[in-house]
Amino acid sequence: MGVTSFLGEAWEAGKSIVTGLGITFREMMFRPAITVFYPEQKDEVPPWFRGIPVQKTDLRTGEYKCTSCMQCAQACPVNVITIEWHQDPETKKKVVDRFAIDMSRCMLCNFCVEACPFDSLVMSYDYELCKVNPENLVFEFEDLLRLGLKYSKAEEPGPKAVRSEVPPWVFHGLTNATEDDIQDVHGYLGRPPLPKGYEPELKPQFRKQAAEAGSEAAPAAEAGKKDGEGAGQP
Repeated sequence: MGVTSFLGEAWEAGKSIVTGLGITFREMMFRPAITVFYPEQKDEVPPWFRGIPVQKTDLRTGEYKCTSCMQCAQACPVNVITIEWHQDPETKKKVVDRFAIDMSRCMLCNFCVEACPFDSLVMSYDYELCKVNPENLVFEFEDLLRLGLKYSKAEEPGPKAVRSEVPPWVFHGLTNATEDDIQDVHGYLGRPPLPKGYEPELKPQFRKQAAEAGSEAAPAAEAGKKDGEGAGQP
């Protein structure tokens, strides 16, 4: 290797070092910091964040909302939900003996929340789940209720909606949302508004349910129409 080649390589090496240090200095001095000093500082999670599923409580009555219907356990694709219950001999209602979620295997898919027909579960914003012993990642019913208090509210008393009163297209999302609710969700996601009277194509497994709901709601609607016409006559 000649002196000229050596000096050329040394020049290139020195230039690359200076360039790298310049970029580092520029980012350090003139760009806002995007990191936080965890755990002293904690960044806010977005609204769509999925943390540990927790149980909600009716703050008006102080009772938990879970009815041990087993829908969440059946919907879980990795079988991390364990439910044990017994029937109250007086009220004939199911009473939760154990409701546990193994967070060491949970993949935070939100299926349990979507399957719950009583709005008992919610995906929380809690993400600090690190444990030395994996057995400590099994959250029992009391733990889930305690974590879910911040997501609970006082439920308004009154009769629940009858399935036959729900528009057939609602089965598309397995939810009791109204058309206005769907419009609000589209607005939140930045999507254009849906046309008035929007009815999405039903999934095959929900078409029979939708047809039955529509056939049940039609006679009631017709009867209400006739009553209204009769009331308008002298």
